[in-house]
Amino acid sequence: MKKVTVTAKHCYGIPMLKHTLDFSNNNAPVVIYAPNGLMKTSLAKSARDYSQGKNPRDEVFPERTSSFALVDEAGNAIHPESVFVVDSINEKYQSERISTLLASEALKSEYDSIYSEDAVGLESVLKGLRSRSGVKKDIEKIICDDYQLPETQLMVALARLEREVKSGQNKEFGDFDYKVLVYSKVEEFISKPDFAGLISEYSATYEKILDQSRYFKKGVFNHSNAEQIAENLKSNGWFEGGHTVRLNDGSDGEEIANEKQLEQAIEAEKAAILNNKELQISFEKVDKALSNAELRLFREYIVQNPTFLPELKNYAYLKNKLWVGYLQKLSSEYFELVKCYDRSQQKLREIIAKAEAETTRWEGDLEIFNTRFSVPFKVVIENKSDAVLSISSPQIVFYFDDANNSSHKKVDKALLDRVLSNGERRALYILNIIFEVEARKASGIETLFLVDDIADSFDYKNKYAIIEYLHDMRLEENFRLVIMTHNFDFYRTAKSRLGVYGDNKLLASREAGRISLQSDELSENPFLHWCNNLNERAYVVAAIPFVRNLAEYTGQKDVFERLTSLLHIKNGSHDLTLSNVKEFFGEILPAESISLMQDSTESVLHVIFEVCDNLSAESDELVSLHQKIVLAIGIRLIAEKALITLIGDDQYVSSISRNQTSKLIQKYARANPGDATTLSLMRKVSLMTPENIHLNSFMFEPILDMSAHHLQSLYCDLKQLGESLQN
Repeated sequence: MKKVTVTAKHCYGIPMLKHTLDFSNNNAPVVIYAPNGLMKTSLAKSARDYSQGKNPRDEVFPERTSSFALVDEAGNAIHPESVFVVDSINEKYQSERISTLLASEALKSEYDSIYSEDAVGLESVLKGLRSRSGVKKDIEKIICDDYQLPETQLMVALARLEREVKSGQNKEFGDFDYKVLVYSKVEEFISKPDFAGLISEYSATYEKILDQSRYFKKGVFNHSNAEQIAENLKSNGWFEGGHTVRLNDGSDGEEIANEKQLEQAIEAEKAAILNNKELQISFEKVDKALSNAELRLFREYIVQNPTFLPELKNYAYLKNKLWVGYLQKLSSEYFELVKCYDRSQQKLREIIAKAEAETTRWEGDLEIFNTRFSVPFKVVIENKSDAVLSISSPQIVFYFDDANNSSHKKVDKALLDRVLSNGERRALYILNIIFEVEARKASGIETLFLVDDIADSFDYKNKYAIIEYLHDMRLEENFRLVIMTHNFDFYRTAKSRLGVYGDNKLLASREAGRISLQSDELSENPFLHWCNNLNERAYVVAAIPFVRNLAEYTGQKDVFERLTSLLHIKNGSHDLTLSNVKEFFGEILPAESISLMQDSTESVLHVIFEVCDNLSAESDELVSLHQKIVLAIGIRLIAEKALITLIGDDQYVSSISRNQTSKLIQKYARANPGDATTLSLMRKVSLMTPENIHLNSFMFEPILDMSAHHLQSLYCDLKQLGESLQN
């Protein structure tokens, strides 16, 4: 991927674009300066569609046929996975590759090997539990919820029941249907005070009758225990061996000689309890309360299993008895699982300890973010061992520092989003970009990155941090960088610090129904370029504010005031000629520059308006700094001419010593508040040319970022106003 040709047609407002991006010169990035609304976001959206296997479109004119292609120097299409778009901001973006940043594949493999043995046994037990309980979906979550544990601790929940399962108690619960008995409507109903009272009444009656039973004893030996003993005697051939059983009824008891007699005795005693008139009256009250249609299955279950009713007094414990009962029915599989789990725990603890001790790539990524970016929080990954072993996804947590660093508090992302500034929230987005980039670096994926105004809204320290990270990316052999921005200051800094020269410095413009990426032919110092081209009128005009400020800084007051007369309409402005300007420039600039200028008695104001007329007639997008400077100068001059004519007060105009344009606008507005048309034009002048034609620390950045089309349109409107005033 030494060269990439991008071709776009009718893609999100791009009418046509074809350009070859060249990375063959030491893998230098391509940096594109494009005014807002011209092509940056449209190209980014088109490339993102391409990376997702989708075809871009024209959203305003969907009927137009859209096409987009990225091909290398051999004519091969770039693989979609090799294209990644970095948006200006996307706070919802989270890198999907963060889980690939593992420290040790060997540890992960060892962990998987141990855990897979447990997993096979666990699945066998879960299969049995699904069958026994009737719960087909989310059984892992339901079990953990019943024992108030996170789903990741399913084995902990199951292993915790080992002693109860071994006891053999509650085995009869293994035949009950969990899905019918543990149901939100059931739980809601039985928790109502009225129904809870009926259950308490029934339980009290049941326990009283149980105390009077011939064979059963409350809390010691109930019908379930008797049935379990009968089953054990049968399975062990007790009666076939000639043995008998004597049931103690408080007297001599009854001797049982075979299985059938024992079963009959148990059933008879059960019937005697359940057919008790007092208990039946209590049960009928419960039955009547369960007439709700939503509880139909539950009611049928209770009718068939009336001995189950007392269990409803403690619904939470009932859930425990059900799971224990199911596991007792699956005892062989369950005990083998617990045994395997116990064996693996020590080994797993050793592996997790190693995982905690290892240095992960995440930590390197977080170090990049935490040390380079200026934000009031620190980012850490909390579940390091689980994440390294892929037990769970990495959990990013934030610790917020107050202004004087005296407090360090863990906060969630929702709160962080509310308290951070826009720039600080953007920094969180950059963190996810770092994860994505580092993952691609680790996997060796050759990637074309299209970066759309990534530093927008950042303060200068964080802007430089971004440029520093882009420089790191630029050094990666498998990475190709295309950096797009509408911020000329960022453009200038990026191309300087990233070592971008020649045709990799591009200016975007619109011409003849297409987007063009032109090589930025200016030197790193545009003023030097202007001084070397003073044989061209446009450069002479653009240099006027530059030389004027140099005269101010060097104490050349007379030159400063005379050149000011070419930026504002003053007494004598119309009298200044090109020869005068050459003389003024000669006081400041080197002789070789001055020699390029022509001697002429032609009015400088006439030259300025002539150059502006030509520029305003250009149909192609103007991208050069000097062209926008010239238009801004022309706009201010023509606006002042019109205002001076409209105000008609030469004495007032002569008294203005500074901020002339704004003062003229204010005076006219006070006197003519109803002239909406003129005042609207003048407001545009005030907005679009305040201080922009003066040399400042931002190197004319505001005017460069302004649309040339707006400058051209405003100049033409003001010219029309001026002509109307002359007629």
